[in-house]
Amino acid sequence: MTPANLSPQQQLKERILDQVLAFLLEGDWQQIEMKNIASQCGISDAELNDCFPNLQSITSAVNSRLTQNFIQHLDLSSRESLRLTWLDSLESPRFRAIVHLFIDASQQKSVAWRLANVGWNQFTNHVASHLGYQAVNQDLPWLLGKSMLKFINQRGRTSLKSVDS
Repeated sequence: MTPANLSPQQQLKERILDQVLAFLLEGDWQQIEMKNIASQCGISDAELNDCFPNLQSITSAVNSRLTQNFIQHLDLSSRESLRLTWLDSLESPRFRAIVHLFIDASQQKSVAWRLANVGWNQFTNHVASHLGYQAVNQDLPWLLGKSMLKFINQRGRTSLKSVDS
């Protein structure tokens, strides 16, 4: 999904970031190692190092992309708009996957945990700058709780369907 007007080097960088983001959103956090990234992208370790000299440079770029993907779903014009667009956005597989990442990665010390932690901090700072700390301290915990309940209910329905089959 990279635009044709990018240089080959930039296209490769985009492909690498797409792969790392896919690892994150699919819960394959253990795959976020330089060797695995190069292998999944079909490139050599040297080619990967030419684009990103270390894992930190990759995770920084992925984190910016992750935060942008998340924020683009939300209307931060008011606290009510934030709540409504968040709940509506739970229908989007990508948004839902990012919320899962924020929730699930918070339980492990890993690359995903660091990304989720930095991403959540960037997001809360963004919300605070638009809507104030009351939104951060009241609305965001409420929204995370609502999201978790929705995920639990969806898992429960899926489990019940498999038991009924």
